[in-house]
Amino acid sequence: MVEIVTQAIDGKGWQADVTVDSERYRYQVTVPDDLAERVGADPAAIVRATIAFLLDREPPTSILPRFDCSVVAGYFPDYEAELPRYLEGPGASSS
Repeated sequence: MVEIVTQAIDGKGWQADVTVDSERYRYQVTVPDDLAERVGADPAAIVRATIAFLLDREPPTSILPRFDCSVVAGYFPDYEAELPRYLEGPGASSS
């Protein structure tokens, strides 16, 4: 389960401290404003969807502990094309 522990807005975008699997894994994720505008989704939903997308492709230990969502497409070129599907799924629900 993906849980957003804290969230904040700064000059770089929306930031969240995230835990996965009952706090076993922790990440700090930034959602740039332009990504949220481009996909038309709430930043918290984007964080959940992005973590779900990454977990479908790699183990939790391979996910960077701190990252900006804008770098995900550099590792996984299908990220932005697949993001809407993840936003419609479990990643879109609130915890």
